[in-house]
Amino acid sequence: MLVRQKMQKELVTVLPSSSVHEAALKMKEYGVGSVLVVEEGWKLRGILTDRDIAIAVAADSKDPKATYTCDVMTTDPIAINADADIDSALRIMNRANIRRLPVTENGKLVGLLSSADVATEIKEEFDQFIGLEKAFAKH
Repeated sequence: MLVRQKMQKELVTVLPSSSVHEAALKMKEYGVGSVLVVEEGWKLRGILTDRDIAIAVAADSKDPKATYTCDVMTTDPIAINADADIDSALRIMNRANIRRLPVTENGKLVGLLSSADVATEIKEEFDQFIGLEKAFAKH
């Protein structure tokens, strides 16, 4: 299974010049824990997570309306190509201890693969395996 088959294609994005407040409002509106920070042409510049906001803004008593995403985002996030396989994505996520993996194609952001997306794939494969086991046991 390829990453492109499981990735989320509807992305929540902000500009590097967006305030953290704007980014948090988008997270709330879309019910997500991160936003992808992009520049013109869907070039990925970073990722801003709810954890980043808690640690770099709230814990340091910074004003979220006066703090820009580029100041607190994770820069140059690890990304994976849309044509990579899910196993490769899982290894990358495990090694880097990340739950969200931006997906790129020809240098442009095209999706996001989350640990939940990968877990769904693993569960589907496991369910298929159990079905085969049950069918085999009947014979």
